[in-house]
Amino acid sequence: MTLKELRRNAHNRLKEQPNISSPELDADLIIMFVLDLKKDELLTKDISVPDALAIEVNAYLNRRLAGMPVQYIVGKTEFMSLDFIVNKNVLIPRQDTEILVETVIERYKNVSEQIRILDIGSGSGCVGISMARYLPNSVVTELDISEEALKVAVLNAEKNLVTKQMNFVCRDIRDGISDLEPKFDVIVSNPPYIKTDDLLELQQEVIEYEPVAALDGGDDGLDFYRIIIKKAVPKKGGMTAFEVGIGQAGDVADLMFKAGYRNIEIIPDLGGIERVVLGYAA
Repeated sequence: MTLKELRRNAHNRLKEQPNISSPELDADLIIMFVLDLKKDELLTKDISVPDALAIEVNAYLNRRLAGMPVQYIVGKTEFMSLDFIVNKNVLIPRQDTEILVETVIERYKNVSEQIRILDIGSGSGCVGISMARYLPNSVVTELDISEEALKVAVLNAEKNLVTKQMNFVCRDIRDGISDLEPKFDVIVSNPPYIKTDDLLELQQEVIEYEPVAALDGGDDGLDFYRIIIKKAVPKKGGMTAFEVGIGQAGDVADLMFKAGYRNIEIIPDLGGIERVVLGYAA
């Protein structure tokens, strides 16, 4: 079988599943993974594919047809133009979250002194590691309750050449951060914010494969905003920035104001959805 034939067959197989939103892209990612090809090689070469590799591709296509996210199948994804390792222990980074990272970078890119950043609920580390990469004078602490998630973050820090800028803390944020001194200039978080009753309405590939603990934000979706606002405060004048779910920006802004934050901003994503809420500690 030639590469072109393999691609055509793979595209057609995934197109048969209406719940797969990007069948051709997913098929190509699997083929590149199995055959160890770059995108330009996939598009320009028409090599003969050994039967064993074609069988392996089909096995991975079966996993995708069963609902497994392609990012877990190939073990990686892209975020902020950087490559990140992902597995079942961490959420798959979403493009929506890049707004949070870009917002912080924009506000601190001209700061010459060291910037101490705390990333709460770090998961794969995509948020904190991206900030470390694009803010070279930053020192980032990745905090997560999951040891397995932090193992992935450590690998991603190594992969993206920022290990020397990173610290890793395994902790429940409910226990606070009073022992982490000095205080942080920036606290960021993309916390669990899905209402518990809404979890079953998520796509199959999300609810069946991604860690539920990283999704469940309690009855109203705001549990972890309340906890973080109470337990993790930056230094005076420091910034806390959250990613928020659809329709949550006003509530999170109100929680921050009542806790003493000032100069609170709500920032939309490219689609006009209110996606980031930030404020400064008084």
